Amino acid sequence: MSPSIKRIGRDRFRVRLGAQEVAVLRDLPEQLRSVLVAHGADPVLERLFPPAYMEPEDVDRDAEYHHLVHDDILKEKLANLEVVTGTLERGTMSLRRWTVELSEDEAMAWLGALNDLRLALGVRLGITEDFDGDVDEADPRAPGMHLLSYLSLLEEHLVEALASG
Repeated sequence: MSPSIKRIGRDRFRVRLGAQEVAVLRDLPEQLRSVLVAHGADPVLERLFPPAYMEPEDVDRDAEYHHLVHDDILKEKLANLEVVTGTLERGTMSLRRWTVELSEDEAMAWLGALNDLRLALGVRLGITEDFDGDVDEADPRAPGMHLLSYLSLLEEHLVEALASG
């Protein structure tokens, strides 16, 4: 099934998904949450919290930047995941389609969470360039690549709905 996200008012959105889509989405926030709160070196964290300063002589400036903003960015990422989790629970199922209405703030939280999920999955899959969605079924990463394609599609539908206002 293909996700359906439509603007239904000035600051309201309707999300319709299939039962299987919802089942997949319910597991992802907790998986990302566990990575976000873990300590230590993880390439996903490096991708989700990139350096502000790239030059070798700016190591101290970058450390200061992360000291100042890291906790706020982390709180926002965790809050976005909570919104997704909460709205997934709030939705209703009828005729094999799950539906929920989102406020604009909730839609923006979904957008942030979807982007973070896509980035994290891309790191885990070793994707270093733009992914065009083509999946070689013989590739052992095929299930993850399909999930990445789905998350990209969902994010695209959400961006289109947000831009339609």
